[in-house]
Amino acid sequence: MVRHYSGSGAKPTKRVTTAIPLRRIRSLRTGQPDGFATICFTKFWERVAYYGLQAILILYLTEYLLVTRAPGEIWLVASISTLFNVQGQALASSITGGFLTLISIIPIVGGIITDRFLGPARAILLGGSIMVIGHLAMAYEPALILALACIALGIGLFRGAIASQLGSLYDSESRRVEGFQLYFLVVNIAGLTGPFLVGTIGEEAGWHWGFAASASAMAMALAIYAFGYLDHARIPHAQVRANAPSASALPTRKWPSNILLIAGVGLLAIPNFQLFNAYLLWVKKDFALMAFGQPIPVSWLVGMDAALSLCVLVASVPAWRALERHIGPVSSLTRASFGALFVCAGTCMLLAAALMSGGGKLTLLWCVAFQFLNAAGLAQILPAALAELGSKDNVKGSATSISGYFLGLFFAGLVSTVLAARFEVLPITTFWSLHLGCAVAGAAMLLLAKKTADHFVRAQGQMG
Repeated sequence: MVRHYSGSGAKPTKRVTTAIPLRRIRSLRTGQPDGFATICFTKFWERVAYYGLQAILILYLTEYLLVTRAPGEIWLVASISTLFNVQGQALASSITGGFLTLISIIPIVGGIITDRFLGPARAILLGGSIMVIGHLAMAYEPALILALACIALGIGLFRGAIASQLGSLYDSESRRVEGFQLYFLVVNIAGLTGPFLVGTIGEEAGWHWGFAASASAMAMALAIYAFGYLDHARIPHAQVRANAPSASALPTRKWPSNILLIAGVGLLAIPNFQLFNAYLLWVKKDFALMAFGQPIPVSWLVGMDAALSLCVLVASVPAWRALERHIGPVSSLTRASFGALFVCAGTCMLLAAALMSGGGKLTLLWCVAFQFLNAAGLAQILPAALAELGSKDNVKGSATSISGYFLGLFFAGLVSTVLAARFEVLPITTFWSLHLGCAVAGAAMLLLAKKTADHFVRAQGQMG
């Protein structure tokens, strides 16, 4: 919750809030609450730093660091090499995979720390500062593992806290979902910007300059947040203590719907994870890779997915606004359930194409249909899920709940990896049938989560 200012020159009110006093800023002309622009610009530069690092990390390890230095010269790398019995490219993949795994798991711990001890503002500042240190430390070659650990720790504090703070800006559920859709749009743009900006600098000017660029992007994110949000007035020690979040837990009756929601989102994300794995292998083997009469590389399908995601996110906001003018507010779980139908329909396209395979090359129209429906569905599900987990009902445990959402996606990635490992063994119809089963189960869980949440709301109304 932010502390309001009564005017351009007025002093802030002295009521006690549930977070560090924050400075409210005008969110340009987006029609969103004050503070929205600051959060989105902060998130944009943080993601530019992260996606930029992700784009060059494996290249840096395989083409430079592990070629010019022995594992014993880099802190802890020799131990990793011995523990997993890997060297060279396999060692680089192990380090990269371990880093990606860590940033998927550690946010759940960061969310608990945020909710019980720090509060969102402190967690964002502390996590952002640690990430800046980590990105800078990447330039010191022996400190590779320490640098990656700092970045992972910073993300653990930062990720759930900033989404939690965005959710706290809204009183209206439909406005909150819209805010998260725009938030996801910013993240997607950063996903395109980071590899281009940091990746180009790293490959052309030198790896250490690339790390400097990612550190600069993270420093920019931290500066934007500090300038736009923190109230720099001195806060008495007692008031800071009073402003710390309560350690009391999220109402017990809210947890079942949250758990169902997280599990449902994870199951629905499993087909999407194959976009970067077995799906590309299948398309390259069984599809005619032609567009407008010209051959195309299979990697273009990944670019098409990014473009479709951006387009659908842009179109979703005015589409839901128009619909709500006619039927009234639509809850976040209703939107997510609606999106689940699209994901299931998209996965059906894959199964239908699999059933038709074996008689020659398949048309790419099946791929376009799947990727469009999948992107349209996830554009509703993911923002709606974050909006629900970051709602006012979750105020005492929102960072933990939101971090649980990322943990659900992590386990979805693990399941998709296990399935992908069986791609060459299973019949293709069985392979995609399993994915459709996951999607249908996820849709059922979202519907059950909606029913459970509605029961929670009715119970609250009776108590009130």
